[in-house]
Amino acid sequence: MPDSYVRMGIIGVGSWATLGHMNFYRKHPKAKLVAICDVVAERAEEAARQFGAESVTTDYQELVARSEIDAVDIVTPNLMHAPVALAALQAGKHVICEKPIAMNYQEALSMAEAARQAGVVNAINFVYRCNPAAQFAHHLVQAGYLGRIYHVNGYYLQSWLVDRQVPLVWRLQKEMTGSGVLGDLGSHLIDLAEWITGERIKTVMADMQTFVQERPLLDGSGLGRVTVDDAANFLARFENGAMGTFSTTRYASGRRNHQALEIYGEQGAIAYSVEDIDQIQAALGPAYVKEQVMTPMPVPRRFKSADDSDYFSRQNRGGQIHAFIEAILAGKQMVPSFEDGLHNQEVMEALEISARERRWVDLPLT
Repeated sequence: MPDSYVRMGIIGVGSWATLGHMNFYRKHPKAKLVAICDVVAERAEEAARQFGAESVTTDYQELVARSEIDAVDIVTPNLMHAPVALAALQAGKHVICEKPIAMNYQEALSMAEAARQAGVVNAINFVYRCNPAAQFAHHLVQAGYLGRIYHVNGYYLQSWLVDRQVPLVWRLQKEMTGSGVLGDLGSHLIDLAEWITGERIKTVMADMQTFVQERPLLDGSGLGRVTVDDAANFLARFENGAMGTFSTTRYASGRRNHQALEIYGEQGAIAYSVEDIDQIQAALGPAYVKEQVMTPMPVPRRFKSADDSDYFSRQNRGGQIHAFIEAILAGKQMVPSFEDGLHNQEVMEALEISARERRWVDLPLT
């Protein structure tokens, strides 16, 4: 690879791309943002000026075909994840994709199979794995400090839809996003719960709700129908017998972005919150467990990013992008990969079936 850096093309220029992804490529010493693609040419041009990209296009096929691009970052609405990823993989590009991996399980399966055949580095941007508190929680569980896991309670709560005047953005349209809060927030909870505990979900039961059925259209011409879930609660049973309880919603008044996991085991317990990256709550060891005391436990420095200059760096959300670049340079596959994205999508599909048919659904689906 020329001069040992990775030449990136980014597809999709929304707020997450500009506030997160492009910032991290600009900061990474071994990454170079070469090209930007967006359906709105002016938006792509402005991003190119801001982040120093060499060229812009409105055609993702043109971008992935370019020989000077080594890797592609997909930050589009979910509708375009599969077609862009498949085109990039066919062109032999390394690919990192935002979550959820696809609109549904069949799309995710096609992406995972194409990645296997292409033999390139592929990754799903489950950003919260890189949160320092989540990293520490993962370490404590995997080191055996909690013993056998009995319960996993997860919450991911936002409030931005409480305002009925919030317009009908793409995240509220099934034809653009595949699923609502389940795919947007629930996918993170599923991934974190399985990654931290090291246990796979084997059966689920779900309840999903849409509280506000219509919202103002973006062009101000009237109202449009909300076609995805506003809230999704679900139960899960893990392979080791642990029980999971999870709640996701965009109607939790007062909660801007509240994500938390509580894990209770035979020898101890921990509680993680995305809003406190410098510590977790823990009851580890006989004294704390017997006295029924949870106490703050600082996150060791080794789990933190060296760059804490802004909110996104403090959350260490650039960790997956850093890992992606380093994996390409090292010629090694990274985790989470498209295979992890496929499994995550399968769990969500099982949850949608459960909510629709009002029953427990076992995994795998086939």
